Amino acid sequence: MENEEILVRKTDIWEDDSMRIAVFAPTPPWIVRSGLETVAFESAKNLRMRGHQVDMVCLSSKGKRTEVRDGVRVFYSGKKINTGIPALDHLLNSLMHLLTSHAGIREKYDVLYVHKGIAIPQLLWKTPSVKYSYGEFLHWSPVTLTNTAIDMFDIYTSKKVIACSEFAESQIKGFPGMKQRVAMITPGTYTRYFRPMGGDKKLKKKLGIRNENVIIFAGRVTESKGCGDLIEIAAAVARENPDTKFLFVGKYDTSYASNLLKKAETHGIKNNVVFAGDADYYEMPKYYGLSDIQVLPSHMEAFGMVNIEAQSCGLPSIAYDTGGVSSSIKNGVTGYLVKMGDKKAFAQKINFLLNNEKARARMGKAGRERAKKEFDWSIIAEKTEKVLMEAAAE
Repeated sequence: MENEEILVRKTDIWEDDSMRIAVFAPTPPWIVRSGLETVAFESAKNLRMRGHQVDMVCLSSKGKRTEVRDGVRVFYSGKKINTGIPALDHLLNSLMHLLTSHAGIREKYDVLYVHKGIAIPQLLWKTPSVKYSYGEFLHWSPVTLTNTAIDMFDIYTSKKVIACSEFAESQIKGFPGMKQRVAMITPGTYTRYFRPMGGDKKLKKKLGIRNENVIIFAGRVTESKGCGDLIEIAAAVARENPDTKFLFVGKYDTSYASNLLKKAETHGIKNNVVFAGDADYYEMPKYYGLSDIQVLPSHMEAFGMVNIEAQSCGLPSIAYDTGGVSSSIKNGVTGYLVKMGDKKAFAQKINFLLNNEKARARMGKAGRERAKKEFDWSIIAEKTEKVLMEAAAE
């Protein structure tokens, strides 16, 4: 890996063009793994590989400290708050990050890359910034109102805005004076790691999977991710394809998972449901490798990174058509988009692909090719670099 990174630095960018970049995010992905944290750190890592000096600024449960990860200096500006009340934690940590993210950092940066509210540093340092928008305006509530206000401030004080999907791009372009300042750059994936592979025998044995069809859901096992819907969808699929396992890979609350199993039992499909728990990011290709179809019935998604990861592994994707998901799935080509809440249609699409191996293979191949051409992190980093350089030059 190190040799690879050195090669990129020497060939892809002249030394004189290198920038000092500060990337801001609430937490790093090894503390909280979600799309926001993953995109922030992987962007930082790949920008470093292109020859730039990159720092990442975030919060930590251990308070102020500094460490280096994959060549990126990670500065923890303050201690993460944990009251045990998720909604309150979300609000307090946003304010904590806003107030502390400038403290202790004295370096001069060429550009700030903002993944979550840092309005004060933008004003204090008078450094040009680029805001990365995940579609903060997809839903409004009293809990998210503070975050949304901070994000709006960041958008209007930034030189440029990067939208993670076409949906987010269209939202921001609708704001006064923003049409010429927005670029659409999706999250990425590592196509050299996320690639087609056969089912891992040891993993299959561990999960209790034999020769059944496998439908994989990857992500946090929550109601907002559509896991309740997925149990009902699984019941409809099992009536036509009873030899099918629904594999949930991701962190889950024990009581919620227990309720899902009870729901599955009422539908007579308890043995069709497998909870694998959380998995390391680079272990995910093994889970995709033993699966036939990947699904994401989320009620709201900014983009759907798991879709492009699964497609890079050669799987077709099926998801509710919500938020920015349509940027991660080409309907009818790399998978299917289903009207939000239409569980019957969702099950029909799964059954169609289970019963049509050629269609499944065709979509899997198309998804893999698209991932290599459009979503590899090397491509995403180059596009991001261009926007950051434009902002720094203004």
